[in-house]
Amino acid sequence: MAHGTRKMNSLKKNILIKAPLEKIWAILADVTHMPDWVDGVKDSERTGEIKEGKGLRWRESCVLDRQHIEAEQEMNVWEPMKRAVIQSRLPMNGSMIRTHYFQERPEGVEVAVEVSWDLGIAGMLLGEQKVRNILEQSFENTLANWKDLAEKPGLRTRDSESV
Repeated sequence: MAHGTRKMNSLKKNILIKAPLEKIWAILADVTHMPDWVDGVKDSERTGEIKEGKGLRWRESCVLDRQHIEAEQEMNVWEPMKRAVIQSRLPMNGSMIRTHYFQERPEGVEVAVEVSWDLGIAGMLLGEQKVRNILEQSFENTLANWKDLAEKPGLRTRDSESV
């Protein structure tokens, strides 16, 4: 059975965040604080020498539908304030690609996230529809958390020392 023939599943979500683009980007760029806003992420630590940008690598410890998952992440595309692509290696031959697009609008910043995944053996065991439902809810929660964090006054970013 050729596993290259399995199709990737995907979904796309958009959200309008009423905060400066620099602040929204800084939240995404600081991978050590992913547990503060990414649904299910319990721990995140850099694993490579690169501290920011393309080639940045980190490990996440996550809980998804009561299942503990260790994931290796890498920033494959880094176009500051425009686009970032994160590639995830998941257990049991799984993978996920998250592409983040940023567009300034008069009323705020539109953030679009496209996610495609193949959970490999885990996806087959759980069932693709169940996985889609879990991921859809998780990404909605994550975007809402990102919006709340970015719109909160006084968030510390690389460029400011406010609290």
